[in-house]
Amino acid sequence: MKIYDFNELETNTLVYGGHSGQKLGVVINGENWFLKFPKRIKNLTNKFEISYTTSPLSEYIGSHIYESIGIPVHETKLGIKDGKVVVACKDFSFRKDTRDFRLDDYNSIKNDYVDGMEEKLKSVSSSSNDHNVSLEEVEVLLNNHPLFLKNPELKQRFWDMFVVDALIGNNARNNGDWGVLVNNKTNETTVCPVFDNGASFNTKSSDEQIKKIMNDNNMFESSVYKSIMCIFVENDKQLNPFKYIESLKNKDCDAALIRIVPKINVEKIKKMINEIPNEVNGIQIISDIRKEFYCKCIEYRYEKSLYPTYLIIKKTIIDGSYSKVIKEEQQKKQQRFV
Repeated sequence: MKIYDFNELETNTLVYGGHSGQKLGVVINGENWFLKFPKRIKNLTNKFEISYTTSPLSEYIGSHIYESIGIPVHETKLGIKDGKVVVACKDFSFRKDTRDFRLDDYNSIKNDYVDGMEEKLKSVSSSSNDHNVSLEEVEVLLNNHPLFLKNPELKQRFWDMFVVDALIGNNARNNGDWGVLVNNKTNETTVCPVFDNGASFNTKSSDEQIKKIMNDNNMFESSVYKSIMCIFVENDKQLNPFKYIESLKNKDCDAALIRIVPKINVEKIKKMINEIPNEVNGIQIISDIRKEFYCKCIEYRYEKSLYPTYLIIKKTIIDGSYSKVIKEEQQKKQQRFV
């Protein structure tokens, strides 16, 4: 795998927003890309803490896992800029040399005025804020907003992301991180490629902290499975994505498992991670312990949760006994997170 030198790239005049750290617009082979830099971690408390997050590395790995599963995702390259590991992301709003598309993210969509939508949202017990996203609110819009009804693949994409984000540990899929691309000339809409996967894989953990997690089975299970929380809330309570998936309470989520799990190739993902060079020109890209940890996370989450739940759903479909089997499994799995 190639690690690119981004130090001599031509810059462009484009500005890229968001909350995931500094960005720099650049030109690669005549096309517009932007570099994402690691965020600095403030208030260091001990010698084992790291100065910067590993979010560019996580962005690259998370995006390539999406790609390996066959879900459209933004193109990424891993490289070095000013002595730091950064990730280059291709600007998918451009065709040729003009910005032909705009991104209408979920946050914009949900703020559209739709007659009768406010009344439907009254039944929602949770509300979205700067730190959490109401899954109940999302479901109301997925099932009632004209844009989602016109583009049913957008609803599928949301649940596909819910499953894959659980696999990679992405706990920050906020309202600005998914949506549709709108053709500025024709107003036609298409589902936006998946982007912003930089919150995957414990980006604020140092190698020393990862070693501690790896050396304690209970700590590992808690860190990557039992205690992991996503950005979504239900009844004002933050969700563990695996507990939600295993609850079998949502048929749209179940359908996403049926689509996604057969496409997850754990060995292929592990091979991709292990092919990343440990260092380039004296700059560390990834350590052996971090590679081992990432591979173990993927393998554990797949074998412990996603694949077994997939088999249960598949069996209920074949047997035609969905309600009965689902109820039995829900009762069994309530014990797993106690």
